[in-house]
Amino acid sequence: MLSEPDWDFLLDTALMHHTMWAKGRWEFASEVRLRAAKFGATPEDRLRLRQEIDVPEEYPAGAAGNDNVTSIESRRDRWTS
Repeated sequence: MLSEPDWDFLLDTALMHHTMWAKGRWEFASEVRLRAAKFGATPEDRLRLRQEIDVPEEYPAGAAGNDNVTSIESRRDRWTS
């Protein structure tokens, strides 16, 4: 689905995001937001882009078989302990 220039664009965006959070370089925030929107990061972005997310029937949301998803509770426990 994505071409090599698309991946380069996303990698640059990820590096900006990392720099923003790791070094407090908040001037990157608006650029990161714009770049993420171009790829449909939020439901509103996907509506604007007329994108739909297809979920395969074999893995509907919340069904067993999604073992690669970490429980939010385990993440919260790590932050509070």
